[in-house]
Formats: sequence, structure tokens, C-alpha cells
Amino acid sequence: MDAPVTRARTDEQLFVSTLPGLEPALEAEASALGWKPRRVDGGVELEGPAGLHQDANLRLRCASRVLLRLGHFRAGDSDTLSDRLAELDLSHVWDGRSPPKLSVSLNRSPVPGPNVVFSSAAYAWNVPSVERAGPLDEEGGGPGLTLLVRVEGDAFTVSADTSGDALHRRGYRQEVSRAPLRETLAAGILRLAGYDGTQPLVDPMCGSGTFLVEAAWMAMRRAPGLLRAFAFESFPSFDAQAWAGRKARAEADALPAPGAAIHGYDINAGSLGTARRNARRAGVTLALERQDARTLKAPVEGPGLVVVNPPYGKRVGEAEDLPALYRALGNTLRQGFVGWRAAVILPDDAVLVKALGLTGARSLPVKNGGLKCRLLLSGLDVT
Repeated sequence: MDAPVTRARTDEQLFVSTLPGLEPALEAEASALGWKPRRVDGGVELEGPAGLHQDANLRLRCASRVLLRLGHFRAGDSDTLSDRLAELDLSHVWDGRSPPKLSVSLNRSPVPGPNVVFSSAAYAWNVPSVERAGPLDEEGGGPGLTLLVRVEGDAFTVSADTSGDALHRRGYRQEVSRAPLRETLAAGILRLAGYDGTQPLVDPMCGSGTFLVEAAWMAMRRAPGLLRAFAFESFPSFDAQAWAGRKARAEADALPAPGAAIHGYDINAGSLGTARRNARRAGVTLALERQDARTLKAPVEGPGLVVVNPPYGKRVGEAEDLPALYRALGNTLRQGFVGWRAAVILPDDAVLVKALGLTGARSLPVKNGGLKCRLLLSGLDVT
């Protein structure tokens, strides 16, 4: 006989997802907030009191999405599946009117396909049909409640998406320039590089300013979710007054300005204009200047961190010029920033890694917009 639904042992069980390669950064960030994360593939698991999903959405910089676990059960056929789905308590996330959307992931399951899950859910919840939601990637599931059903063999896990739009959408960046970088990836790189806001930071190819704004918010201890809305705000159990209190506490925790200098440079004047407007919407003031990264020198005394997302050669005519650009960038890092640390995200290309010339740098695999990349972390203490 299939076991009944198992619910959380604590008030809330969460799965917090992140981009590939950023699991250690997310784990460290959650630990620093006083939580006890368990690192798993794709993110971390958290347990805690009611409302933890709200704090996770509000405060985690490296997270892509926060899923609230609703139940676990086993089912080997459609009848049992319908019974188990009917036993789930959805009252705190669903008003019982508009049917939730379902995102289904099957792996080695006796259930022959996702259609069985959809039809079983419609029968269990007494609705005409259940709308299909694709994989909850970075773009999110749109308005309304989205439930995720993950199936491993005959084991089912049902979760509610509490985020809505993916968490890289902070609410300030309305413009992008070349080679846009996810805010969550930028925050993860900064944490992996050991940035804590107490030392100066320079981005020699700042583009639309993502690294700079994320660094400023980290240095100011400003929660990344203060400017946006979340899916949980439409849950029947949502307490607007309690949520306002959470946001007020987060606002009170923030400092008025970073404690150390943050400088951004770009050779493209249009990119600097975009960075300036994004920073204004984010409520931060940045030192921005038009300058070629190939001739740049540290604007303030170090030690500090240089962080850069150089071009990847996706535009016509760029690829053949990349090795020379990367060699020049490497020279700038070694000679213009003696004693500084460096974090460079670049394509997973041995030629470009060699051209950059950061000998002894730690290399971590990451993805940027689906492209396989390397994150090089170097302690640049020699010329």
C-alpha cells in the first residue's frame, strides 16, 4: 500500500535554487544569515519557522527561486496519485478558485507521462483542467500559483513557487548593455571572491553596472528584494502587516552608503549612461568614468578586488580580437593592480584562459546565460 502524504517536520521546508556553480556561495550566504542550510545539487535546503520563505526571497542575493515544500508521498498508479494529491493541504497557498499551474519533472517514474499528473491533479482538486507551466527557469511561471511536482521513481515531491519572477529581477535594472550579467550571478561571484564591502572594488568593463550595484548593496547590507513583489503576496495565508514588518526590519539593517570605494569604468559612453541610471534607480552613487581597461591603473590604494566580465566574442568580428584583448586585460590586472585580488568570468576556452595569464588562479565552472564559463579567482600580489 502506498504511504500517505508526509508533511514538513517544522513549520517550513524550503528548496532554494541557484545557478550552477553558485551552491557554495548560496550556502555561505544562508549560513551568514543565521540559518542552517544543507547544500544539494542546484541549491540548498532550509527548515525553519513560518515566514522563512519570505525572508529567503527578501534577503538571499545568490538565490534564483524559493520553493515551499507542501508534501512528499509515493504513488505507483493514477488512482493513488489522485488520492495523494487530494490529501495535500493547499489552503495556505491556493484560494481554491483559479486552478494552479503545474510544472512536472519525471525521472524513472512508473507514471507514463506528465499528462497523467495533470489529469490526476484536476480530478483531485475538482477543477476542469490544470494549466501547464514549463520548467521554472530564470523567467518564472507568470501570475497565479505555480506548483512543482518532482517525480523520482514512485516518489513525489510537491512544492509551491513563492518567488514569481526569478530573483535576479531586483526591480532596479530596466536597461542592459552588452553581455548582460544576471544579478544573482554577479552576487555569487562577489561572495566566492570574498568580497565583504570593507575594501575597494573596481570593475574595468562595467557595462550596465551589475557588479557595481550588487557590490554596493552588499556593502550597504541592503536586502536585494526590497524593490519588487513576490508570488507569496497572493497566497491566502499572506499577512500584509507581518510582511511590512519584515521589510521595515530589512530597511533598518541597511547602511546609508558603502564603507569603501566602488569604481566602474567602460570604454563605451552609452554603457556608462546605462550604469548611471541603473544605479540611480537602485539608490546608490557610483564613481563611473570612461576609460580603456587596457591602460587602467588602480584609482585608490589597495588591497581590493577587481571584478570583470570581459566580452565573449559573440558579435561579428570580435572573436579574432579576443586573445589580444585578454592579454591586455591580464597585463592591466597584474601591473596596474599590484596587491589586489581579481575575479574574472570568461568563456570556458583554453586559449582565452591562457591569454589572460592569471597563473595560479583558482578556476571554478559556472554558467552565464547557459554558456559554459570559468570563474578565475586570483590573489594578484606580484607584477
